[in-house]
Formats: sequence, structure tokens, C-alpha cells
Amino acid sequence: MSFYLAIKTQLKNKAHVIAALMEMRKRGELLSCKINDKKETIEVDRDGDKIKLSLEKEGNFEVSGDARVVRVFSNRLKQMYALESIKENLPLDFEIDTETETATGEIKLLIKG
Repeated sequence: MSFYLAIKTQLKNKAHVIAALMEMRKRGELLSCKINDKKETIEVDRDGDKIKLSLEKEGNFEVSGDARVVRVFSNRLKQMYALESIKENLPLDFEIDTETETATGEIKLLIKG
């Protein structure tokens, strides 16, 4: 028996959310993402687990789906969102030299400028 869970996040920038999802897909963590601009939702297939991201009236995204996977997915999405936000907002005189990820999921960036 599984339970439905909805987690309200503070993720606001839709472009960064989509970039984070594409990065997760590139790393093999997601099978597919379907973006519905009309309903302001994104449906994610994570190895058969269906997760839905929807934009709330306050402007934040809400992650909902099976309670077993939503919390883990939400934490990983926030991590990728932060990574994409850092990449996009780096000043022009800085660049990412190396990006490594540990077995625990921690991402380390070496920035040179």
C-alpha cells in the first residue's frame, strides 16, 4: 500500500527546474519528462514511478506522487536546481573547471576565474 504525498518547494524559476530535470535525465535518473505549459505541470517518469510537478498560485513548484519516491526525488531535484542556478548565474570572469559527484550524491564544483 502506498500513500500520496505532496511537497511544497521554494523552487520558482521554471527554466531552472526544466534544466535540472534535463540534467537528471542525462544522468539516467529519469526516463521521461512531459511538460504541459497550458496546465503549468510537468509529469516525470522515474523508472515507472510517476511524479507530478505543478506550479502553485504562489509561484512555487509542488512535487507530488507516491510517498516512497517523492521525498528522495524532491531532494535530488533541489540539488540539481541549485547546480543549474549556479551554472547560469556565474559571473562572466568565472567558469566551472571540474564537476565531480561522490557516491553519496554530493556534487563538488571547482570554479576558476
